[in-house]
Amino acid sequence: MGSRKYNLNLKSEAIKLRLAGYSYNQIRQKLGIASKGTISYWLHGLVLTESAKKLLEKNTELSYRRGLFKANKIRSEKIKSENISYFAVGENKIKRLSKRDLMIVGIALYWGEGTKYEPENTTNRGLIFTNSDPKMISVYMRFIREILYIPEDKIRAGIHIYPSINKNTATKFWSEITNLPKDRFYVITQISRVSKSKRKTDSLPNGTVVIRVNGRAYFYTMKGMIASLIKQ
Repeated sequence: MGSRKYNLNLKSEAIKLRLAGYSYNQIRQKLGIASKGTISYWLHGLVLTESAKKLLEKNTELSYRRGLFKANKIRSEKIKSENISYFAVGENKIKRLSKRDLMIVGIALYWGEGTKYEPENTTNRGLIFTNSDPKMISVYMRFIREILYIPEDKIRAGIHIYPSINKNTATKFWSEITNLPKDRFYVITQISRVSKSKRKTDSLPNGTVVIRVNGRAYFYTMKGMIASLIKQ
């Protein structure tokens, strides 16, 4: 008798929940009923009011969104974990750079980011390397010091900044990155319509640095190394 009364109470609760817009699975979970067939049997033939139908549709949509959100979160975490693994694989492929490795890296960097233009004035030639990535600049500085053996007094640097960037802060930053004294830098403030309308003020927080080395010999040596690299 007690068991029957308990089941009737559960059935009554199930009907209330169904009319409140709960799905069969939600009712099962809420009432702790293992059998899906029991819920189907109890609710078979139950006519839902329009308001109950709308609630059910709303709850079904919410459940779908929650499920989709959970699935997307799991997928994002999986992708993030995979990306960390891929990064580790790539990182392990590169060991300590040999002199030859550093030379090839430096040549490739200059080939991509350095000035190759030959001005009409044959004496006004040298290496000009421009970039805003501090890590790339650090590698390039190693290249010109350790591979090209360029004397420190021949290296100068310019910083191109926008009005929103503090001149002293930028100079200090690039001085530390390049290991060049601050008095070796000149600063140019750039103002243009393009920069105002398209460039975010925080996209280049320290501006762009230009590493200059005057000397025809360095310029043509670099061009020769690039030409040799192309032939490989």
